[in-house]
Amino acid sequence: MSGWPHYPPCASGTCTDVFCCAHGRKFRWPELFGKNQAEAQATIQRDNPDVTVVILSPGRVGLPDFCCNRVYLTVDASGNVTNRPTVG
Repeated sequence: MSGWPHYPPCASGTCTDVFCCAHGRKFRWPELFGKNQAEAQATIQRDNPDVTVVILSPGRVGLPDFCCNRVYLTVDASGNVTNRPTVG
């Protein structure tokens, strides 16, 4: 479907929380709230190359499942981050 974000295959193994998923890498980015999308996405990918950043535009929601290899980045109409991104 056009306009829907691409979701990577979920990889969590036996993990059910972000601490398990971290494997020594960063897993939360509260400092990115309000930053622009490109800067936030680059920061997340640099800090944790094991995750895929999924951009959610206004009104979109992510899947409810928990995945160690995914970070949702919700942005407003101006392209600024409106959530505190975390693995899951």
